[in-house]
Amino acid sequence: MNKKVKSTICIVCGILVCITMVAPAVAQPTPFVIYGHVFDSGNNPCGGSTVLITNLNTGVSENADTASTTHFYQIVLANGTDLNASEVLRIKVTNSAGNQSKTTDYTVTSEDVSTGGKFNFNVTLETTNAQTWYLTSELNATGTPIANDGLTHKMDNLMHKGSRTGSGTYFDLNYTKVAWFYADTGAECDLGFGENSWEAHIRTEKIDGDEVGHNLTVEICKLNGSTGNVTVLASHTQQLNETVETKHLWYIPCENNATTTQDFSTDDWLAVRLFWDCDADPLRIHYKAEAGSDSYIESPSSDPGYPIPELPTIILFGLGLLVIMGYAGWWRRRG
Repeated sequence: MNKKVKSTICIVCGILVCITMVAPAVAQPTPFVIYGHVFDSGNNPCGGSTVLITNLNTGVSENADTASTTHFYQIVLANGTDLNASEVLRIKVTNSAGNQSKTTDYTVTSEDVSTGGKFNFNVTLETTNAQTWYLTSELNATGTPIANDGLTHKMDNLMHKGSRTGSGTYFDLNYTKVAWFYADTGAECDLGFGENSWEAHIRTEKIDGDEVGHNLTVEICKLNGSTGNVTVLASHTQQLNETVETKHLWYIPCENNATTTQDFSTDDWLAVRLFWDCDADPLRIHYKAEAGSDSYIESPSSDPGYPIPELPTIILFGLGLLVIMGYAGWWRRRG
């Protein structure tokens, strides 16, 4: 072999070595930072808010870092792993009292990726009637109707409004059973949520192997207080395609069921049913993972105040009845 050939071979080998060394560095995900400030509905600084950021294309949610002493929030994601250009992020901010929130959808641009994030993304909150229901390890309340759905129940537990309760941290759900979570009381009068969607945020174990590509279904239900018969008000099936290395909070929007109404009669009960369809591996669901990151359900902003409407709602309802009664009396006199 002559010197020229040897030299060429050495050069080619050197180039290949360089490529193999550079390629991993090129493939590494780059940071994507989102930060901003939170203001209340009066445009005052609002400290201690919860900022939940969800990739609507993958269903994965993460909480931004916040502090009770400041209205600043920040989260560091990874471009190419947590998000990509053209994907939609949902930024949902809720104040510590839970009576003000704001949800904004933002489409990631290639410019955002090249500059390293979305900066000074400030949020001004709005008053809302939405309620948060946390899934708990406690057994359902005394007098709760057990769902009459003909299925095998993994559990019949309490779903608590506004706060986390219970000492358990997780349960394993397999495909042969369903998990039920019930409100701690039935509706105390007739009320309705309108034709609106609900939101479910379910925190699971890491997703890999047999779990990838399988489906978690969340159903928002109404139970008849006497019979336990089930009416599905809103639901969604989320395919867990995203491989994640740690437990994640999945965003599952539950769309209104057009064949039913979200109207409750006195002593109807609000409840949630969970299904998992993988026969090879149960799904571990965390219902008390860490502060601000538990599994929970959120009602529409049109929530009348289940189990009993708040005073303004009752007054408006009463005025409506008076108007109807007055019109009916006028019609009879006219006839």
